[in-house]
Amino acid sequence: MRVKLLLWALCSALLLGLLSGCGSDNGGAAQTVDGKQKVTLTYASWGSPNEKKVQEQIARKFTEKYPWIEVNYMHIPGDYVTKLTTMFAANQAPDVFPIYKAQGLQWAEQGKLYNLNEFLKDDKELTPDALIPNSILYWDKDKIAGIKVTEEAFGLYYNADMFKEAGLPLPPTKAQEAWTWEQFLDTAKKLTIDNNGNNATSPAFDSSNVKQYGVRFDTWIWHLMVPSNGASVISADKDKLNLEDPQVIDAVQKMADLITVHHVAPSPTQSKNIPSPAVALQSRKVAMDLDGQWVQLDLGQSGMNYGVGVLPKLKESKTILFGEPEVISATTKHPKEAWMFYKFLLDAKSGLEMHASGLWMPVAKEWYTDPALIQQWATVKPGHPEGYTDAIMNQTLKNGVNSYDYYLKNSEKINAIINPALDQVWLGKKTVQQAFSEVSAKANAEFKGTYPEK
Repeated sequence: MRVKLLLWALCSALLLGLLSGCGSDNGGAAQTVDGKQKVTLTYASWGSPNEKKVQEQIARKFTEKYPWIEVNYMHIPGDYVTKLTTMFAANQAPDVFPIYKAQGLQWAEQGKLYNLNEFLKDDKELTPDALIPNSILYWDKDKIAGIKVTEEAFGLYYNADMFKEAGLPLPPTKAQEAWTWEQFLDTAKKLTIDNNGNNATSPAFDSSNVKQYGVRFDTWIWHLMVPSNGASVISADKDKLNLEDPQVIDAVQKMADLITVHHVAPSPTQSKNIPSPAVALQSRKVAMDLDGQWVQLDLGQSGMNYGVGVLPKLKESKTILFGEPEVISATTKHPKEAWMFYKFLLDAKSGLEMHASGLWMPVAKEWYTDPALIQQWATVKPGHPEGYTDAIMNQTLKNGVNSYDYYLKNSEKINAIINPALDQVWLGKKTVQQAFSEVSAKANAEFKGTYPEK
């Protein structure tokens, strides 16, 4: 009898424990903090260990400000989209998270993401006019998939000591003074040195034994100079791809010629033997680097004497923007609180450490126009070299152009056609015109239209 009573008591306790775990999404009975019902949000993101630390700090700061809203941070350093896809399938998607632009626009079309216009149209604290141009991603008219949590822009980074030793003027920082392509190429030739000490302007230059390259770039940014040539990868009527436009071909061919004709930049194969961009500049393997501003964190920490100039221009001075959007899951149980946290993430003050480091760029316009705010991030050393405010910050605000895949539907399939075709170009086996002519029809067969720009 005593055993039966003990079993009954144990079962009763287990049942009460199970029941106490139901009734809220906070793992127990509804709790209140400061008179408000407690809410728990999940926030996921990718990023380096340093970014992870800052994201955790942001989540803590938010809960300190709004004690009734707890934010559980989930760091996903690899296989990001795959893991998020699995979470969505299990109905366990995070409430707030960044996502790559192409994936985010697709997921918004599929109904997985909240239309942020539902918040923005009534919000008095955050308005589209308060944001820098190109920061909002639309998947349909008046339907906003996300807002860039930070901006990313390209510039011309360089080892200042190598310029000084070569007796060359530093790259200009202002758009109106940007090098022409010919000036840029001439400088790259003078900074490309073979193992015998000859530079690429010398008739004795040995392109098969290069000790130091004048410039490097990642081939995935093959369209870097297309906007500067007054063109776009998407046709003006937005009814097809623009791969056979002479201006597009010319801009991409100029990039390829740096590798295959002038030998001032390493090929993808040669790049495998060159360290990461920051180390390449520091170790003098390259003198200039066409890269995104995120490289500033590593350059600053390296202790080297580096600088940044505005990109060279073809017809007009432009930079390409790459910031990824922050989104809210359509399945969130707490849209109001998710939006509160979303705005907190967009506020540069929340992650000022990362902005001051050079890794992140704000999206609120005031951080580009208010001298007191600019001083808190864009002039902070060592993550921001001399010339940064003109070459990157002002260029982003005034001459920034979103990468074409912000607007191109089905971009993943289209890029899977274009990129292999360009592999032959980087090897010098085909011209850009030949490569694009061969795949233009196939790529256009995958063209499904464009997303609106606003």
